[in-house]
Amino acid sequence: MARKTTIHDVAKYANVSVTTVSLALSGKGRISDVTTQKINEAIHQLGYIRNKNAANLRSGQSAMIGVIVKDIRDPFYASIITGINEILTQQGYVMFLTQSGNEQTALLQCANSLIEQGVSGIILCLGELITDELKIVADRQSIPLIIAAQSSNIDNMTIVRSDNRLGAKLATEYLINKGHRQIGYLGGRMDSLTRAERLAGFADGLFKHGLKFKAEWTVSHEQPEELADFEQLLKLHPNISAFLCHDSSTTLSLMLTVSKLGRALGKGRMISYFEHQIEVFSFGTQAEIYIAKNLINYIDNQPMEIGRQAADILLQNTQISTPIVIKPELII
Repeated sequence: MARKTTIHDVAKYANVSVTTVSLALSGKGRISDVTTQKINEAIHQLGYIRNKNAANLRSGQSAMIGVIVKDIRDPFYASIITGINEILTQQGYVMFLTQSGNEQTALLQCANSLIEQGVSGIILCLGELITDELKIVADRQSIPLIIAAQSSNIDNMTIVRSDNRLGAKLATEYLINKGHRQIGYLGGRMDSLTRAERLAGFADGLFKHGLKFKAEWTVSHEQPEELADFEQLLKLHPNISAFLCHDSSTTLSLMLTVSKLGRALGKGRMISYFEHQIEVFSFGTQAEIYIAKNLINYIDNQPMEIGRQAADILLQNTQISTPIVIKPELII
């Protein structure tokens, strides 16, 4: 097997010192254009690939950023990870991705493993499970932590998150302005902070227009009873003409239920004098836009932008005391 080209080979070929090559590669020091050109030519001719890990060990910093996600299958967090990776790649960093699941002990193990690998910082793609012990472990190693999530109420950490309340309010007002007066909210766990924020925005939109929030027009996401609950709701309240759906699963369940009952799903078009299509706003993923783009509206909580901003702030090593809240966009 051929010997790997080293920085010493580059220095010898360019007839300069190893220190000069190192300074040129790092962009530090005053290296003349002529010398820089000689070094670049040597690198090209020899096929030298810089060992960033070795360079970072010498400088005391790593080009690896750790990312911990609770469930990599979650489409929202998959989009956040895509945004993180976009910024890290642009800046020459490598993402080290781990999955923690729902246990605090597993989250701490993931963090310890990343620290052992020598990461320069950790982005937590989750809004819960974070303990003081995790913060202490990271602080001892001078590893900055940042949260990138749908929602989070963690204190004393830099957080980039969705504006769930505003998204729900904007969607609700849009539906009201189209003439809907009986609007329901479907999905989300009862103990979900994200759901609570969205319900608050939903209520804001109703109250602003003099409409009452009716708890009986909301159904939480409790599988496998979900379809039966939606069917019961539509049978008891057939005049509900629009819904906000918490996620992709809820949106699909509603579509199946509406079809089963012989109703029509769409963007509020009148079918007859007595019946309108049921109009929907979904907090689901963009995949739904391609699957049913003519049937549903979409609340884009900008997960990729959340990832981008979290990565950018981490690389700047900036601590921000107040949450950075990303404004949503309605896709009609």
